[in-house]
Amino acid sequence: MLPISLIQRDHPVHLIHHAANCNHAFPPGSPAALESCLSAGSAIVEIDVIPLADASFALIHDRDLGVETSGAGDAIQATRSQVEKLTYKVNGQITNHKIGFLEEAIDIFAAYPNALRLQLDLKPYTPLTQAILREFVQILSPVLDRIQVTSVSDWAVRSLRRFSPELALGFDPLLYLDLVDEEPRPEGIPPFRVGAYGLRDDHPLASYKWGPLGEYFAARAAALLVQAPEGCEWYIRAELLGKAFKAGFDWIQFLHQHGSKVDGWTIDAAKPKQFKLAETLVGLGIDDLTTDTPALLAKKLGVETIY
Repeated sequence: MLPISLIQRDHPVHLIHHAANCNHAFPPGSPAALESCLSAGSAIVEIDVIPLADASFALIHDRDLGVETSGAGDAIQATRSQVEKLTYKVNGQITNHKIGFLEEAIDIFAAYPNALRLQLDLKPYTPLTQAILREFVQILSPVLDRIQVTSVSDWAVRSLRRFSPELALGFDPLLYLDLVDEEPRPEGIPPFRVGAYGLRDDHPLASYKWGPLGEYFAARAAALLVQAPEGCEWYIRAELLGKAFKAGFDWIQFLHQHGSKVDGWTIDAAKPKQFKLAETLVGLGIDDLTTDTPALLAKKLGVETIY
């Protein structure tokens, strides 16, 4: 671990409010949560967006409507008129907060011109066709200069760069390289195989151990680099960044050398192990940290932050 006190940073760390969680008083990612964050002065807020069957965009995270709404069924087969009748569910309890849509989020964000950025994490549960992406960008137009669209879908990120070169973008390589969680991975979500290095990875480089773990990370990072547009920010699971560094590969420095910023997700500063990881990543020069506890993380880090 690098002592954070020995690192000289020339820019503050941006702490991103994961799912618009600034005080946890409202359903995550809901319009009420977004309004609450922005009214409290939050600088950067992240929410999730799912395209529905009629190319409208709901502010929900999970494809299964039963997980976080009062409804049931597959979100990508539902229409706006069906979803707008539903309310958010939190920890299994149905609330009275109606499901929000992208236009509502943009209207709310537009009312706070001092907020730096709204990050929209676009879920690729349905084919993100050019028509859908064009409609998506059109909705963003009133505040396009303060929007960042992120996705695990590299093909969608590349298409968005073509449609709107000025739009800030982010790519998460989650579908290509990931840790093995204790809970089973949802059915149909790659990577499907646990490779020779103990990571989820369907790439041939993971078929057998051909060298040290650090060299494997370096090779995979180089292969992944070509999948996202040049200068795109990378959103990488914090534990995966830490594992790569421990193995001898500084993924943050690698991406900085290629002109990209890096975010590590998702930090809970109340958990000692995660906070120590955050300290290490800050020491390595990470640009952003996505967190459920921004105020606590800012207080404990001891470096300049913007949140």
